[in-house]
Amino acid sequence: MLAGDRERLHQVVSSLLSNVRAHTPEGTTARINIASNGESVELTVTDDGPGVPEPALQHIFDRVYRADPSRSRHTGGSGLGLAIVHAIGSAHGGTVTATNGHARGTRITITIPTTSASLDHG
Repeated sequence: MLAGDRERLHQVVSSLLSNVRAHTPEGTTARINIASNGESVELTVTDDGPGVPEPALQHIFDRVYRADPSRSRHTGGSGLGLAIVHAIGSAHGGTVTATNGHARGTRITITIPTTSASLDHG
């Protein structure tokens, strides 16, 4: 069990999967893993796409950041999806990280304490 805002946590999963759909080639596989150690819940979305260029990894949670500058708001979204994921994770007292896979793809992990006593709904 996880104490949290159900709608916002659903938004996290939806945003992460939408991000895979929008920024990877057709046929890319996404996997969701959820694990708990009793103190926190870890949700990981991993894809087997081309990955994020290493210099961009440190910025992908920044508002309106796009790893591919050729993508505009008209062709690639607003650039807010991962910033919102990060904000929701933080509001739940958690952390969000992004790494590239060993061979291919990107892994985004959100870790939230199971006892998030106070949520920032603002």
